[in-house]
Amino acid sequence: RMSAAQTTPPRPKVCVIGLQKTGTTSLAAALRALGLRMGQATNRLAREVDWKQPDPAAEITRIALDVLAQSDGVSDSPYGFVFKAVDAAFPGTKFILTNRSYESWIESYRAYFPDGNNPLRRWMYGVPRLSGHEAQYRAAFEGQHAMMRTYFAGRAQDFLEMDLARGDGWAELVKFLAPDHLPPFPHKNRGTASAR
Repeated sequence: RMSAAQTTPPRPKVCVIGLQKTGTTSLAAALRALGLRMGQATNRLAREVDWKQPDPAAEITRIALDVLAQSDGVSDSPYGFVFKAVDAAFPGTKFILTNRSYESWIESYRAYFPDGNNPLRRWMYGVPRLSGHEAQYRAAFEGQHAMMRTYFAGRAQDFLEMDLARGDGWAELVKFLAPDHLPPFPHKNRGTASAR
């Protein structure tokens, strides 16, 4: 005889595909509050990728998928750039695009990161630094978002776009993730004459 744990299908993975400084840290905290074990690939990428090779995309993707395999969900870089590989490797994944206006994003990005890009940011944006390359950053920001929206068109059960700066929050997140990622509702007096 199988136990309930053996018959219950695994919960879908959750992949936050917003770019850095779009609310990914806040959303990861919300997902942790719902009980998800959240992973992040950036430290492993910094340690393990051979950044001198001409195209590290395959290595970046392999590590990103490995981090997700060991977690309930992931957020932050490089997931906004490897989401198609995640979708192929983990069918049924719930994808959340955190977004904000380009103007507020680039201001936050400039304030948070040093001007010289680390190897991962060089790979994502294709330039050595932000200064003097604002047009490339804007093209990457708008291009990635457009690509995600097109890719997930007609897949509302798999894709949610959230703008935390405009007030999106628990209501949108819980509706999108339910029922797979919510704990059971507590029934305190089940089986007694009065259910309270």
